[in-house]
This record gives sequence, structure tokens and C-alpha cells, in this order.
Amino acid sequence: KKHRATIMLTAWMQLKRMDKGGLKERRRKLSDDNASTAEEMTSGGVRVETTSSTTTLSHPKMTTSSRQSNRRRNLERSSTPMLEMIEQQPTVVRSDDDKLSGDTSDVDDTLSQGSMETVSDDTLGKGGLMAAADALSTSTSLDSSDYTASDSSSKYQKLHPKTLFKTNEKSKELDVEKYMASREMTPFQERMNAVTVMPGAFYCIMFLLSGAWLSEHFVEEHGYELPNTNNGAALFDGSQCLSLSWMPHFHALPPLPLVAAALGIILHAPFSFIYHWKYAHRLPAGLPRTTHWSRRMDQAMIHFCSGCMAYATSGRWDFFVANALFNADCIYRQFMQRVRPRRNQVRIFISVVAYTIPLLRRGDLMLFSKIWFLFTISGWLFSQYPIGGWSHSVFHIVMAFVPPLLMTAAVELPASQEQLKVAAQCAVMAKESLVS
Repeated sequence: KKHRATIMLTAWMQLKRMDKGGLKERRRKLSDDNASTAEEMTSGGVRVETTSSTTTLSHPKMTTSSRQSNRRRNLERSSTPMLEMIEQQPTVVRSDDDKLSGDTSDVDDTLSQGSMETVSDDTLGKGGLMAAADALSTSTSLDSSDYTASDSSSKYQKLHPKTLFKTNEKSKELDVEKYMASREMTPFQERMNAVTVMPGAFYCIMFLLSGAWLSEHFVEEHGYELPNTNNGAALFDGSQCLSLSWMPHFHALPPLPLVAAALGIILHAPFSFIYHWKYAHRLPAGLPRTTHWSRRMDQAMIHFCSGCMAYATSGRWDFFVANALFNADCIYRQFMQRVRPRRNQVRIFISVVAYTIPLLRRGDLMLFSKIWFLFTISGWLFSQYPIGGWSHSVFHIVMAFVPPLLMTAAVELPASQEQLKVAAQCAVMAKESLVS
């Protein structure tokens, strides 16, 4: 037992001696490394601070900012493995509104998963997290085509191309709320708008039923083209004539272009009257009023009127069909869910220009100038509202002078002459029957 204890004691002493020798060797090597590092520094003296984990060289005259920059570089070196793993994750930048298009994930979720689990607090530390965040923000490149800067902050928002297109489209489009609020009128003014839209329709009705479209001069010129004999009268088909005691001057049906012009104006008036008289002052300004069926029908019937006028000013079926197709598409767009006032106004303008072109083609420059003089004044009243809420009523009053001009243009068409001659002959037969 004594021998065994002696052997164990001897072995323990040798181990202690070896341990002390190794510790001295490590300390000597560390001092040699520090000395070589100090020789490379500039003159002024360098203080070597040795800790159990790291060795830091600091100059006595170093400023605070220099020490902070050195510390930052050390932290960035320690966080390099984490940054490499973060760069492999999808980069996501969130805006203040937190509304992005496409599939995105939160940065916090990305940092809390995967690579963050492999980095311990001892390796990275609080400063390492800050350095990693700074490096991540500086290393992220933003493409100007996919990101837009926010005016209220320096953050960026990633947008889908379709979202960008919709944003640009909305910026070009009129603000419906602002557009309708600028045209707010009192209930009395709205009812006056309804009243002033009716004179044009009443004129067309009276012009047709009174027989004013058949002048006495035309009757004297064309009513006696057939021989005024019993044999000549027998050649004329009197079945086309009308004899009404309560309309003594309505001898035959009016020409079709004239009926088309009157029909467009007469059918538009009731819908405009309903909108202005009943709904315009009851509905809230903005989308509730703009999207109401009465306002949609008001503008849709303007396109119906334009289609009718295309035949009234040309007398040609092919021209009428072309305009009817365009106006039918405009009517369809009037009832789409999204209201676009600027597009609707442009399409109404195009439809008006289209049905006045035949006047120029026919060489009736004076009639064309009169119509567009009235259109210019009414357009200025409608767009500028120079006298406030009364501008719309004055706009209707000016437009009431347009139907007489259009009815005159329809009567003078070559397509109307045949039916006018029939009406003139019926008028002559009615006079002869009275005389006899």
C-alpha cells in the first residue's frame, strides 16, 4: 500500500510540473505576440489590454470615435457568418402601412428562424445584432422599378407592377368625390335643372304634331306635281294620308330622319328630369349620387340621342350603324361598377362631334357653325360653373336652342324629300276635299 501511494504521489507531482510548464510556455508566446504587434504601431506608446477571450490594442491618444469604429469592425467580423446566412433568406422591406402586394414575410420572422438559431449570444452579443442590422440595411439594393419612396418617411415599399399601374391610373383619373362636391346645388336649383331640360322635348313634340315641318312653300311647289284631274288623282295612293280632326295640319307621317331627331331628344328628357327633380338633391354628393341608376340613365340616354342624331343629320343607314355601335359601347360603360367621369365626358364629346360631321360633308357650314357656337357656350357653362349652382340650369337653356337647328337639318336631307312630297300631296287632297 505504501509503495502504491508513493507511485501515485510521484505521478501527481509530475503532472503539476508539466501543467505549470505548459502555462508558462503559453504566457511567453502571448507576450511575444504582443511585443511584435507593439513594434508595428506608430511612436507614442501602445497599451496592450489582454483578456481571457480577446486581446485589444489601443493607443493612448485614440479618440472615442476611433475606439467605436474599431469595436464596430470587430463586431462586424463576428457577425459575418450570420450575415451570410441572412443574405440567403428572402429580403423583405416593410412600409408604414404594412400593405404590400405579393408573397412577403416579416424580417423579424426571418431573423428568428433558421440562421439565427445557430448564432449564440456569446458570439454575437447585443452589439453584433446592431451591426448585423446596419449591414443588412446597407447591403439591400432597391430597384427603382419595383420600389417607391414614401413622402412621409425614408422607408420603401415593394409594389407589384399591376399595383403600380393602378396607382398611376388613379392619379390620372378624376376624383369622383371632389368632382361631385364642386357641383353641389340646392334642392331648388336641382328642380330648376329638371324644368329647364324639358323645353327641347316639348318643342320636338309640337314641331311634329303641328305639321310645322311641312311648309306652305313646299306644298305649293310639290303638291301639284300630279295632274289635277280625276285620272291623275287616281294615280296617287291616298292610303298614306292622315285625316285627324284634332290635328288638321298633320296630313301624313313625318320623314324618318326627323322622327329620329325628335325621338332622341324626347326620350332623353324624362330620365334627366327624374334625376334632377327627385334624386340629385337627396343623394349624398360623391359616389352615392354618381353611381345611382338615375344619373347613369341620364348620361346613357345622351348616347342614345347621339345615335339617333347620326341618322337625323346624315340620312344614311351605314353611318347610323357605325355611330350606334360606338354609342352602345358607351352605354355599356356607363353601367360599369367603377365610375370614370373624365372618360364619360370624352365619349359624349366624341359622339356629338360624330353626328355633326355630316353637316360639313353636306356643305352646310352656316348650320354647323350655329350648332357648335351653342355647344361651346354650353360646354363652358358645364365645365367652369361660372355662376355657381345656377350654371347647370343656364346650360340646359342654351342647349334648348339646339333641337330647332337639328330638326331643320333633318328636314333638308335628301332622304326626307320623298316623304315630304307625299305629305304635300296629302295636304293638297285635304284642301280639295274641303273645297268640294
